[in-house]
Amino acid sequence: MSRIRDMEKRARSARLDRWVSGLLGRAGVGAGVTVLVSVLPVLGLIAPAIGGGVASWTDNDGVDRGSHVGAAAGAMVALLSLPLTFVAVGIASTVSPAATIGVLALTLLGAVYVIGSAALGGHLVDEAMERRESSEATAQTPIERLKRRYVDGEIDDAEFERRLERLVDAERTRAGSRSE
Repeated sequence: MSRIRDMEKRARSARLDRWVSGLLGRAGVGAGVTVLVSVLPVLGLIAPAIGGGVASWTDNDGVDRGSHVGAAAGAMVALLSLPLTFVAVGIASTVSPAATIGVLALTLLGAVYVIGSAALGGHLVDEAMERRESSEATAQTPIERLKRRYVDGEIDDAEFERRLERLVDAERTRAGSRSE
């Protein structure tokens, strides 16, 4: 019984490690890019989208979740701005309750903008990468596609050899008919 519990504990730990190093690691990269780009004139306005796009671009496990990684990057940036928010609320509270509410409203609006545009940037990069991969797949020759299927384990040795022989024969036939 304890062996099963140990295995379950290790499986949970492995999932957590993948989650932390995967999603949070890529989101951290996106948040860093967002902060760096935000100081640039004009580009600073779209810094969250750029950071979310970078976070999605670093996602190399093939799972369609660009908007999730982007939103996580935006949320990290929003969390990083909390100390500044506390200072602004403290200053506004000395002025008037209306100023405090205004600062809080602007902070909320800013957080929604940062998280939403980072998610959008992640989604757009994810879509662009999907389109690129599909166009690359269609540009392959039949023999290249057959090799890919064999390498991916979709077909076995015998099926690979049979189909390869058929494709090579078809290529020879086409080459022979062009030379005549």
